[in-house]
Amino acid sequence: MSPANDIPTGLRRLLDREGARVTGSRPIDHGTQFDLVRNGETAKLNVYRTGKVSTGGKASRLKELLEGWRTGGGRAGVERRGSNAGSRPALSGTPRLGIDEAGKGDYFGPLVVAGVRVMGAEAAEKLRELGVRDSKTVGVLGVRTMAGHVLEAVGAENASVVVLGPKEYEARRSAAGNVNELLGEVDAGIIRELANEVELVVVDQYAKSARSRLEPVVPEGVKLEVRPRAEDDAAVAAASVVARARQLEEVDRLSGEVGFKLPLGATHVLDAARRVVEELGEEGLAEVAKTHFATTEKVLGKKRDGGNE
Repeated sequence: MSPANDIPTGLRRLLDREGARVTGSRPIDHGTQFDLVRNGETAKLNVYRTGKVSTGGKASRLKELLEGWRTGGGRAGVERRGSNAGSRPALSGTPRLGIDEAGKGDYFGPLVVAGVRVMGAEAAEKLRELGVRDSKTVGVLGVRTMAGHVLEAVGAENASVVVLGPKEYEARRSAAGNVNELLGEVDAGIIRELANEVELVVVDQYAKSARSRLEPVVPEGVKLEVRPRAEDDAAVAAASVVARARQLEEVDRLSGEVGFKLPLGATHVLDAARRVVEELGEEGLAEVAKTHFATTEKVLGKKRDGGNE
């Protein structure tokens, strides 16, 4: 068998943490192929002398774990993205707070906003090893596993998750005036809770006016960065993962309440929404859906106030 250190160090630590074992290896062109097993699942890991890795085997949580690390770029990939970001440090030791949301565009389920505080180089290194990245690039199974490891890496005291179920979401959106005002309120609350020990707050830009909404609540001496695609920052990527995992958890819970799987997104939801109304009525729909979406008008056949923003 090839030495265990043929597997990149960060990936080796991740495998150890996940209880995955190397059961065999063989030489391949320009590298080594490792056989991995965990809880009855198997996968192939190809490690090349160039540092590149690839995976093989049947679809499984183990393979998704490997793919998550691989597509996250491991150590080198994340460092390259950070260097291309100029003044946007992806994984420096600067204590920072990242904020992102999930569920804003989904008809069913809650709006979830998460803040993750990364306190120094050690926590950043742990996130690097996990391959943390924008949750939209992580599979449904992988994002839940990754979210748990993110919270372990940074510490529960350094994370804040705000879950607005459909009825609370609609009430607060209506009171705030629109979704962006509501996001500003929630983000501001997270900043007040977690920004007092950091030097930088990074927020994924949800609207052009986001900066002006948030600047008044950022502590003096703390830099605020609001920009699109902010998930290239470790803290924002971690917040993205945590928010998405909680959103999926809540959609599963609501699916259990209505008795069938509620779809994600906003494009293929009409049939499910009609079924909810048929079985539980309009009030039942309000328990599981963001009813200000235009979808509701199509389902109920009557005009409702508001739109998707």
